[in-house]
Amino acid sequence: MPKERIGILGGSFNPIHDRHIAIAASALAEAKLSRVIFLPTGNPPHKRPEGLEDAEHRFEMTRLATLREPHFTASRMELDREGVIYTIDTLTLLKKQMPNAEFFYIIGEDTLLDLPNWRTPDKVFPLCTFLVCRRTSADASAHPLVPTLEARGARFQYLSLPPEDTSATEIRARLAGGVSPDAVPQLPLQVYEYIRLMGLYGMQPPFPNAPSLYQRLRLALTDRRLNHSLLVAATARRFGELHGLNGAQCELAGLLHDCAKCMPLPTLQRIAREQRMLLDKEILANEALLHGPVGAAVAEMDYGITDPSVLGAIRCHTTGRVGMLPIDMALFLADKAEPGRRSYPDLETVRTLAQTSLVAAMLASLRSTQQYVTRQKAPLHPTTQRVIDWLERLPVTMKERTPSWN
Repeated sequence: MPKERIGILGGSFNPIHDRHIAIAASALAEAKLSRVIFLPTGNPPHKRPEGLEDAEHRFEMTRLATLREPHFTASRMELDREGVIYTIDTLTLLKKQMPNAEFFYIIGEDTLLDLPNWRTPDKVFPLCTFLVCRRTSADASAHPLVPTLEARGARFQYLSLPPEDTSATEIRARLAGGVSPDAVPQLPLQVYEYIRLMGLYGMQPPFPNAPSLYQRLRLALTDRRLNHSLLVAATARRFGELHGLNGAQCELAGLLHDCAKCMPLPTLQRIAREQRMLLDKEILANEALLHGPVGAAVAEMDYGITDPSVLGAIRCHTTGRVGMLPIDMALFLADKAEPGRRSYPDLETVRTLAQTSLVAAMLASLRSTQQYVTRQKAPLHPTTQRVIDWLERLPVTMKERTPSWN
C-alpha cells in the first residue's frame, strides 16, 4: 500500500487569505499530496503580539476557508498544546500518529533562509521534504544557502506558483477601516463575513449580539450549511446596499435564513403545529420548503430576533410570496446566487440582473426553477407559480430597477 503523502502548512493565519489557499493547492497538485493539513499557531505563552487575534478566531477562520476543499483540513494540534511549539515537536507527533505517512512541509522562501535558526534543524530534515513557494524571487533554489542545507540532509522541492507578496498586515489595516469585501479581495468571503460578525481587526459587528448569534448557529448547522449561511449573509447585504436597503437587516436575514435547515422533518412539523402555522400539506411534507416558515419562528424564539422585516424575509425565502418586499427579494436571490452556489442554468444571469433590478432577477430565478421542475416532470409549488404570475404583471419599469415600496 503506497504511503500517504501529507502536506503541512503552518502559520498564524492572521487572517488566512487566498494566497494560503493557492499555495496549498499548488503543493497538492505538484507534489501529488493526499491532503494538506493547515496548522494555525497557538497563542504565545506570554503576551500576544499586537494585532495577533486569539487562536480560536484564527482557527475558525482557517476552518471556514478550507471547508469546501475536500483535500484540506484545519488542525488544532498546535492550539491545544501548552508552551512554545517547535516544528520538530509537531513533526515528531505527526510521525507517531501516522507512522506510514510521508510529510511535506510547505514554506516560503523567507522561511527557507531561516531554517538554520530553527530548533534542532538537523533533526527536522529527515522527517520531511520542504515544498518551497516563491514570495519575491524568481528562483528560490539559487540562494547560496541551499547547497549547505542540502549537505546537512534538507530536501527541497520548488513550487511553480508565481511569486506574490500578499501582506496580512495590509489586509488587517484595510479591515480596521471598515472596508467592504471588494477592498480586500484576498480574503475568502466567508472569512471576511466571520471577521465582520466577530468584530475582529477593528471592524464593528453589524448588529447586536452578532458573535453569540454565530456561535449558536455554529452548533445548529452542519459545516457546509454554516459556510453557505455566511456567504448568503454577505451577498444579501451587498444586494441590499446596491438597492438602498438596510444592509444590516439583509445580512441578519441571510445569516439566519437556514437556522432550521438541519432540523429533521418531524421536528419542523412539530414546531409548525405548536406555532399554529397555516401551511398547505405540500409545504408541511417537504423539509426543503418547511424550514423557511419554521426558521422564522426559530429565529424569533431561539435567537431573539424581533424585526418583522427580517423574520418575514426568512419566512418566505423558500417559495417566495406575492407582494414580496425588497428585503425578501434580496435574501431569496442571495440564497440562490451566493458565490459558493453550485452552477445551474441562468445562475450568472440572476447574478447580473440582481445588480440592477431585484424584480428582474427574481423572475429569472423563478423561471429557471419552473423550467427545472418541468424537466423533472414534477409539479411546481402553487405559491411559487403565483409569485411568478404576480411578478410578470408588475409594470415594466419595476423590472428595470429595484422596487421602492415599503
